Amino acid sequence: MCVACAFAVVAPFRAVAPSAVFPTVPDPWPLAPVGVAMTWTGVAGFLFEADGVRIAIDPFVSRPGLFATLFRRARSDGAAVERRFPPLDAAFVGHTHFDHALDLESIAARFPACRIHGSRTTAELCRRRGIAAARVTEVADGTTVTIGPFRVEAIRAEHGLVPLVRFVDAIDLPDEGVQRTPFRWPRGEVFAYRVSVRGRSFYVQGSAGLDDAALSRQAPADVLIACLAARKGTPRYLERLAERLHPKVLLPCHHDDFFRSLDEAPRPIATLRWPAFLEEAAALTRTHGTALVRPARFVPVGA
Repeated sequence: MCVACAFAVVAPFRAVAPSAVFPTVPDPWPLAPVGVAMTWTGVAGFLFEADGVRIAIDPFVSRPGLFATLFRRARSDGAAVERRFPPLDAAFVGHTHFDHALDLESIAARFPACRIHGSRTTAELCRRRGIAAARVTEVADGTTVTIGPFRVEAIRAEHGLVPLVRFVDAIDLPDEGVQRTPFRWPRGEVFAYRVSVRGRSFYVQGSAGLDDAALSRQAPADVLIACLAARKGTPRYLERLAERLHPKVLLPCHHDDFFRSLDEAPRPIATLRWPAFLEEAAALTRTHGTALVRPARFVPVGA
């Protein structure tokens, strides 16, 4: 699983008021809408819709809880997937930790038109979980996929680091089967995704580690969606992203407690360091004119 991110969820911390982090409606959108609906679905998940086509990044809604994550067999909550997502045309997976990939089999079962895109590890995980190979596309750095009005590019990235925790984080699948508990699901290769539609670009950095060579090939992006979990181990994380992308808008993600049910109000991860993030976001505003927009879970933004 995302061991580093789990550590960030449960480690001792200085509390921040959830209402300061998670509004009940998104902050005002500063750009002229182009007919795209964008919805944060929790953790690193986002749903994009345009012209009746829907694509999801890291769709994960099962939320098995801490005890089940550590000790019980990995199971996707198909009912939660059906309740939380409309029919999907495609899903893109940043890496194979459970908080990004656990629900792929339920998505494949409930949405027959949905094609899954991800790393070599993601493709093999899907095969071992019973998803037909014809429904899965393996991506590499620079792979581009067109789905309706969307053009999606995979960009090689890294996972965020937490000292010591990286030594117990599984990297790959075993020789056979899949690790039994969600806690042990492997990381595999890590990707960010650039979503372009109707002249607007969204750079989705679902993990807080950067590959400078891959990032250096990127053109500016209108919107930067940035993972906040485990970002402390990446020097100048937001600053480096902004130096390359010059975003007009910054949205935080992967900053909610993913052991907490979606039926409960969101709660920040323990090591969020929200005041520090606000300072970092303010620096982007001064340097690049970037506007901070706090998303609200399952509330669409006309982007």
